[in-house]
Amino acid sequence: MVVRKTCFISKYVYGNKIVDLDEYVVSLGTGCNLGCEYCYLKFSKVLGNPTVYENLDNITVELTNLFSLPKSVFYFNCGETTDSLLTDQHIHSLSKLISIISNLAENYEKKCFIELRTKTANLLKKNEKNLCKHSKNVKIIYTASLAPQNVVSEFEKHTATVQERLQSLSYAQQLGFLIGLRFEPIILYPVNGITYNDVISAVENLIANYEKLINSVVEKIETQKLHSITFSCLRLTRQQFRQLLQNRSKLCFYEMFLCPDKKYRYSRPIRTEIYSRLISLLRNCLGNEIVLKIFLATEFDYIWRDCGLVIKNLTSLSF
Repeated sequence: MVVRKTCFISKYVYGNKIVDLDEYVVSLGTGCNLGCEYCYLKFSKVLGNPTVYENLDNITVELTNLFSLPKSVFYFNCGETTDSLLTDQHIHSLSKLISIISNLAENYEKKCFIELRTKTANLLKKNEKNLCKHSKNVKIIYTASLAPQNVVSEFEKHTATVQERLQSLSYAQQLGFLIGLRFEPIILYPVNGITYNDVISAVENLIANYEKLINSVVEKIETQKLHSITFSCLRLTRQQFRQLLQNRSKLCFYEMFLCPDKKYRYSRPIRTEIYSRLISLLRNCLGNEIVLKIFLATEFDYIWRDCGLVIKNLTSLSF
């Protein structure tokens, strides 16, 4: 464990022209050893091994300043600079953070969502219950990053299986947490060729795999405790794209373009088709009202409109 010398809390910077979901990132630690091939942390200036900061008490001053703002609801994302539940140290720090936020939120009469995001099954494996201790001003959202098992096996090799993640979601509900489904990143794989028909076939295969995944999710969780759902297709920085292309990574689809946020993405028609079809699958499973809980993470406003979604942020959801 090391001391953090900069702020623990920062406003999420989405990039040029990306829809703002009104999140604050809390950096409990830095780095991750799950080894996802697309992870931006592998291309950032971070410490070699996952680190949890030992001076978390310093966050009190930051929260006090934040809660002095004329804002009633805050959304804290604890899974951006590291996996929220990566190690016992991460879980211990999370428990401490929840306690600090709970006390201050009650004092300042603020409402706070705290998102725990993970690709592990550590909540279930460790039978973790300490994270449940919080005030009525705080709601914990346990979110699992989800993808079809063929994508997990190919690009997320040291993470929990899809089945383990679903079991952990179910256990989180038993503990009383709200649930968030994070279909991120959506990866077009495999693409067996470069013709139009090859791409259409790959998209159809992707939709079929996600239909099975969504059906499995619906079987495992109580949908009334579902807080939010996000979709986001794969995006890569210039450095990532260049290096992955050099390594002949299967992530580098030939029809990826540099966008205004300086990230390589699938073309607009491909992204719109994927999102629209997945939204339709959720509507069929859970009804039309589920659209109110669907967000496109790190996407442009015109993609939201293409998919028939009203632009909103995470703090707009009922507490």
